Parts: sequence; structure tokens; C-alpha cells
Amino acid sequence: MQCAAHYHCRRATLFLLVAIITIGFSLGEIASSRVVAQTPDKAVDAPNPKSANATSKAAQSQDLDDPATPFDPKKPRSEAEKKRLDAISWYLAGRIKESRNDFKGAYEDFKKAVELDPTAIKVYRELVPLAFRLNRRDDAVKFAFKAVKLDPDDYQLLRRLGIFLAAQRQIPKAIELMEQAVQSKRIDKMSGDFVTLNRDLGILYGAIGNKDKAATAYEVVFDALAHPKKYKLDQRTRASLQIDPNTSYERLGQIFLNANKTDLAIKAFEQAAKDARGKPGNLSYNLARVYFQTGKHDEALTQLQKYFDGQLQSKGRAAYVLLADILKATKKSDELIGRLETLAKKDARNALLQLFLADQYLAAKRLDDAEAMYKTALKSSTEMSGYLGLAAVYRQQKRPAELIQALAKGFGGTRSPEQLAANLGKLETEMKAIQEDEKLLDSLIAAGREMSKGDNPKLDFNGSFILGKLAGDAKKIDAAVELYRFALKARADRAGAVYSELGSLLLENEKYGQAAEVFDEASTEPALAGQWPMFLYRLSQAHEMNGQTKKAITAIREARQGLPDNPLLHYQEGWIFYHAENWDEAIPLFEEIIENYNKQPAAKPTVRRAQFSLSNIYVQQGDFPKGEAILEKILEEDPEDPSVNNDLGYLWADRGKNLERAEKMIRIAIKAEPENAAYLDSMGWVLFKLGKFKEAIPHLEKAVSLPGGGDATIWDHLGDCYDRAGQADKAKDAWQKALDDAKKQKKPDEKIIKSIEEKLNPKPADK
Repeated sequence: MQCAAHYHCRRATLFLLVAIITIGFSLGEIASSRVVAQTPDKAVDAPNPKSANATSKAAQSQDLDDPATPFDPKKPRSEAEKKRLDAISWYLAGRIKESRNDFKGAYEDFKKAVELDPTAIKVYRELVPLAFRLNRRDDAVKFAFKAVKLDPDDYQLLRRLGIFLAAQRQIPKAIELMEQAVQSKRIDKMSGDFVTLNRDLGILYGAIGNKDKAATAYEVVFDALAHPKKYKLDQRTRASLQIDPNTSYERLGQIFLNANKTDLAIKAFEQAAKDARGKPGNLSYNLARVYFQTGKHDEALTQLQKYFDGQLQSKGRAAYVLLADILKATKKSDELIGRLETLAKKDARNALLQLFLADQYLAAKRLDDAEAMYKTALKSSTEMSGYLGLAAVYRQQKRPAELIQALAKGFGGTRSPEQLAANLGKLETEMKAIQEDEKLLDSLIAAGREMSKGDNPKLDFNGSFILGKLAGDAKKIDAAVELYRFALKARADRAGAVYSELGSLLLENEKYGQAAEVFDEASTEPALAGQWPMFLYRLSQAHEMNGQTKKAITAIREARQGLPDNPLLHYQEGWIFYHAENWDEAIPLFEEIIENYNKQPAAKPTVRRAQFSLSNIYVQQGDFPKGEAILEKILEEDPEDPSVNNDLGYLWADRGKNLERAEKMIRIAIKAEPENAAYLDSMGWVLFKLGKFKEAIPHLEKAVSLPGGGDATIWDHLGDCYDRAGQADKAKDAWQKALDDAKKQKKPDEKIIKSIEEKLNPKPADK
């Protein structure tokens, strides 16, 4: 048995240990320790704390100890102290789990620690990277914001959070955090961290077009590159800055020049010329830019000529644009073509120069010269701009066959719908010019049909696809179908893109039966097996819009079998029942989506759509409290969301409740989307309910003038406003348009029709 003196000594030691933990150590200080005690043969079990009074194995009595008597402290622990000790225990448990690679367990324990001690800054520092590691980004951001609120000078965490928000396109907030970081009291203004932060800020300022602030931030970077010892740059940081395109000397020179810091720009450009990776010839071009910007046009022309004399192409088209700008500034634009011709003779292999010269011929209406020069350039270049230039020549010369071939070659080789859309975007200007000339368009379609004939047709995939697009945009649907069908035969390997384009065209033009045939064909095409779920999804849409609900459900359920966990396909099944007004089938499907995908960030838009749809069902059923409750929950989660502000605001306005708040909410929606017809209708309607009839009218007039805005409801609202504002003739005209639209709907709403008819033909007692 131990002696009493030893027993009391051990008790005193234990008391002192508890006192040190309670008084001397904060949770943050304990968090800085990464030592986990283990026995030589067996790892210590992770504690599972339940209270602040839970004892560890190290503190338990041994077999030969005298029985321990309860310790009654003179001053009992406060609730805050108990919570802090509990937090310490949870933190230590999490550290042990983290050391064993049980990251999920550690994460949960750390969360419990900060719930008990929300001021534990160093535990937040553990939580943030762990949350990112576990892909719990929303939590990571939440914890990071709490941490920087507790420690506003933690520049490292501020930078990490800023980088994440920048990646999420939240640039203004990212800049705010980076500015806070660079102003931190703890950051050494002569350190690599300070330089890196300024580099980050420079990039972000550039992204929002703030040239002056970008240049100021990059001045620090430029100074650090010139004087690395001054900023104590280690080799890694210095190398990182040197290979980063954002901090190349030439890039820095451009930034300084954009901010009119010409002296710095010249220094940076000169350094770029000396740099091992730089091109000395570029210095002349860059100096020409500086001189041009400072109004020294003769010096600019001299430097630019040095660049041309070197027969350089590193600056591409920009060098010739600069020449045109200098000549324009000196009122010598008439010299441009002559100078370009001289340069082209000396530099006969410069396709970029030839293309620029051809563009000038085209602008001067020298079409034959333009055609010849484009063809010369295209012998050594496949630049899309060359084929577009030729297309412009042939369009103006009314040569349809040559125009089709030029457009086809410019369209390029591609397979995916995304690439096709991108290439069509590049052709947009030329295609728009063609569409404005209906006779030319008709001649193109006729030429395309002629070229498609025979065993060896002259019309290829690109030509037929472009012609199909032109015909479709001009509402020449039969011709578009014919041309897209030819494209399918021409290139079976691009069938997916053609089916998608053709089906979408038919849907947009309410040719639902034909669209269903196209998507059905695509969904059974063996070569498109990987795209079947997508085409079945589109097929279900076409069937439902065509009134074939059973077929739509069959198609979407087949799609869901292929991708059972896809939230969009799940939603589509609910939408089909929703569109068919089969509320009993739609409700559980929308509820499943909200329940199953609520915690998946990528599925958030689909979950939102399900919530809005479910809310509207309850409203249609007359259960307004349920419908409002869903929208109120969304508003609580995302108070700036335009859709929920509009929908809930309109719902309240329609019921005549919370009108002042409804107006404020709808204004939030309109601020986000000022050209949204539905939002403008909501604004007009809430103002009507508030008795502000004249103020409501402009919103509703704008709504009916927008695409998709002339529906029965909006015209009806406008008629009501005219009526209450004393404009009877305008009211009747608006109500008549509302009635016409209501009657032509696939499912006419008899209640709405009756209401409008009563306004147009009131009973004598109502007059």
C-alpha cells in the first residue's frame, strides 16, 4: 500500500494538472500540439468524451492505490469552463482519429469541439482543410469565415478562402478577403507571402477591369523580381513567379502600360527583352505601343517598322492593327493598304499579314483582290477568318455555291454539340448577314439541294449542317429537316449533334410529334448508346408536350434505369406528371428529389426546381400555407435569390397580403433580371394591389413587349390597371388580347376565360 504522503503528493499533482489545463491552456494552444502518446506495443484508444468530468485511463486508480475520495474544488467550474473542457476532449479525440486516417471521424469530433467552444480559432484551422479534403466545401467556407472573423489577421487563411471564392466566380468577395490579408498586421511586407498576395490581387483586379489597382499590386511583384533579396524570396517562390505567365516581364509591361505607368512599362519591356525566355524583337513592338499611347506617333512608327523589318510574327494580327491605329491617328489611313502591300511582298510567307491585307481589300470593296489574297493566305494557313473572309466576298458577289463551300471549310471538323455550337458562334456575323437577304438565303438552299443530288454529291456534312441551321433560323422548317437529314447520311459519326439540333428545332417550333420521332430514332441508334438517356429525356419532353403522357413516362423511366441516381431525370418524371396536372403522382416524386439530393451541391438547381414545382402544386390545390412555407424556407436559405423573391412576392400580392414586403422582394428580382417579363408582371401586379395603378402600367407594358411576355395573365393584369387608371379603351384592348391568348392555349382555362369575358361584357348591374 502506498504511503499517505505519496498519495497526497499524487493527488496534488493531478489537481495541478487539471488546474493548468483549465486555467493556463486555451483550446487553441492544445490544438497546436500534434503529439499523441502511445504505449510501445499498442496504440492508445481514441477517447469518446461524454462530459468534462470523464477521466482518462492515465488518471484511473491502479489496483494498489488507496481509494480516491471525490475532489471538491473550492470554486466549482462554470458552465463555460465545463464546455471548454468538453471541447478539449472532443478535439483530442479528433486528433487521434486524424492520425489514424479516420478523417470523417476526426471531422465530426472537431465540429463538436467548435460547437462547444466557438472561439477555438486553431480548431477551425484544422477543420477548414479537412472539410475541403472531404469535399464539404460549403462547410469549409462557413468555418473559414468564422475563423477569419475570430482572427482578422490570419492572412494565410484569408488567402486560401479568397482563392476558393475566386474559383467560384465570387470575385468581389475574393478581392475583399485578399485586401484584408495584404493589410494584415502579421504579414511581413518584405516577404514572399506579401509578394504572392499582391500577385493574386493583381490577377483579381485585372479580372474586374480595375487597371490602376492591378498595376499597383503588380508593382510589388516587379520590385520583388528585380530585388529578390529585399523580399527574402526563397528559390521556390522566385521560380514560381518567373514561370507564371501572369508575372512575366512582358505581361507586367502590358499591365503598367494599360494603367498609363509608361516609365514602369518601358522598364518591364526592356527587362523582357533581356530575359532568357524573351524575344528581343518584341521590344520594338512594345515600345511602339508605349509611344503610341503617349502620343509620340513618329517614334511609334519607327519602332514598329523595326519589328516589321525583322519579319516577325510573334505579335500576330495585333502588330498590323497597331499600324492601322497609328496611321489613323496621323490622318494617313489612306497609306495603310500600300504599306501592307509593301510588307507582304517582302514577307511572302506571312499568312497573318496576307489575311489582314485581304481584310482591308474587303473593307475597301476590292472584292477580286480580296478573293485572290485570301486564297493565297489559305495555301499556308487554315485560319477560320480566311474562310469567313472568302464567304463575305462570295456573299456580296451573290455566288451561292462558292459561299456554301467557304462556310463549310470555315466551319471546321468537329463532333460534339458543344464544339459545333462554338463554331456556329464564330460564323454568327456572316450567317446573320445571309439571313437578312432572303433572296440570297433561298438561292443558297436551292444550291444546297442541287449539290446534294447524285451518287457523289458536292454538298458535305459541314455545308448541309450550316444550311440546315440557316433554314431553321428562318423558320423554313421543311428545308431545315431535309438538310439535317442529309447531314445524318453524310456523317454518321456526328449523328448525335445533328439529332440534338434537329430535335431542338422541332420542339422550339411546336412540332412535337416530329421532334418525338427524331429523339426516338436517336435513342435507338446503336452508335449513340452512350447518349441514350439524354435522348430518352428529350423524347419524354416531346411526348408530354404532344399530350402523350403515358409515352413520356415510359421514356423517362427507361432513361432512369440507365442512370438511376441522376437528379435531373428524377425531376423530369415529376415534371411530366406536374405538366399533366397529375398532382398525386408529382408530389411524392418532388419530395423524393428534395429528400435524396438536398445535400449534393451539384444537384442544388434541380432541388430548387423541385421545391418551386411542389410549392406551385400546393397553390394550385388551394393549400396556400404549404405553398408559401416551401418558398419561405428557400428565401431563408437564399434571401437574394431572384426566383423565390419573385414567386413568393407575387403569391403574397395575388392574395393581398404582406404587400409592402412583397414589393421589396419583387424589386430584388427585377434588379437581378430587369428584362424578365414574369418579374415585371409581378411588379405591376403588386403595385396594382397597392393602388398604384399609373405606376404599375409601365412595368406591365414592358412585360407584354418582351419575348414570351404577351400571355393572357399579363394582358389581363394590364387591362385591370388601365381600367382603374381611367383608360377604358386601352383596358378593353388589353383584355381582348388576354382573351385571344387564353382561348388558343392547348388546355384553355375556362375560369380565366370567363373572368375576362365578364370584364369585356359586364352585366348592366356591373357597369
